[in-house]
Amino acid sequence: MRQVDSILEGVRPAELAHLRALAEGRVGGVEGAHLRTLEDKGWVQTFAGTALITLTGRTLLDSSAHSPGW
Repeated sequence: MRQVDSILEGVRPAELAHLRALAEGRVGGVEGAHLRTLEDKGWVQTFAGTALITLTGRTLLDSSAHSPGW
């Protein structure tokens, strides 16, 4: 799947849950395949084995915390 396709498919509840787990420091809860999906969408970048949430990922987390439908 191309990155553009991955981004256009939108936010899935499971992806948001994995992003939250990463934000809460539960790195073990984010498996390799899930981490790759978050990276493909631009929400996470990995440097030297450390996953970092990007500004886009942080914005998604912040907006989902204030939106009842997430």
